[in-house]
Amino acid sequence: MGHPKQGVLMPDGRKMIEHVIEPLSQLCQKIVIVGDCRGFSIPQQQKLIALSDDPPGKGPLSAIATLLKSGIDKDGYIVTACDQPFLTPNLLRLLLGEKPSFPRIFQPEQGEMIAPFPGYYPVCWLSEIKSALETGQYGICNVILKNRVETVALPKEQQVLIRNINTPDDLDQYCHFSI
Repeated sequence: MGHPKQGVLMPDGRKMIEHVIEPLSQLCQKIVIVGDCRGFSIPQQQKLIALSDDPPGKGPLSAIATLLKSGIDKDGYIVTACDQPFLTPNLLRLLLGEKPSFPRIFQPEQGEMIAPFPGYYPVCWLSEIKSALETGQYGICNVILKNRVETVALPKEQQVLIRNINTPDDLDQYCHFSI
């Protein structure tokens, strides 16, 4: 996008991050934004908490480690990317249920790359993530492939809900997409 995606204005005038926060706010007591929040303002809500990556610059795996070790929740977290504006509360509810001991992600279609977000990541998985980071493994998909995860089938017609907006072309397509 050429600049941080979370602050990208969507066709309705709201920032991309606001489209992600909205469905989470209907399910979660607190919403934690992990990463560099400079350059955009977080919508003022009591539920929002901002944390810096620790360690910084190591990608989504480091952000998940920061979240899991934060102590904000004792069980686990629904984790999304800031560029997934199509998420809905009903979709995210599919990741909940009984609190699993392993990450819970949506099952990609056969032959597609693993989609780690959105996903439910339990606090007890922190040791797996720390171990990966300590050995220089920063890719979350690689860590998921090497460990046990639970998957949730996602009907084909709902798979568009977990897509990311990565480029201006993706954003242009969003303008013509309706849920």
